[in-house]
Amino acid sequence: MFPLGLFTYVKIGIFTLCLCVAGYIGYAVESSRFNSYKQAQQAATQKIQEQHQTAADQIRKDKDAQIASINTQLVDAISELRKRPSRSQTSSDGQSGTGLSLSAEDSSFLVREAARADILRTSLDACYKQYDALTQ
Repeated sequence: MFPLGLFTYVKIGIFTLCLCVAGYIGYAVESSRFNSYKQAQQAATQKIQEQHQTAADQIRKDKDAQIASINTQLVDAISELRKRPSRSQTSSDGQSGTGLSLSAEDSSFLVREAARADILRTSLDACYKQYDALTQ
């Protein structure tokens, strides 16, 4: 009925069982090693991310302080420019190019545009600093 003896089938069963147990133990060991490696990598990544976030926050604070300073200077300059005479109805021939003869409207426009350019320059500089901090 069975071509092999009963003891041979028991040996094959024990060998198969040992092979399955060894495979499971090997998988468990490698799985635990991989999980510990993954946790170490996540911790290192979290630490680097926190450092980058701290640097980005400092750069943002510096940028916001510079923009606040620019806005303060803008308000002061515009309040001083309101003392100038308004635009006259007569046209100028453009001979006086010093800026002293600019009307209040023209000079406040130019000051606002200069402040806007300074804000953009400050923001661009902050972007460059943050990019450089990330690539180091």
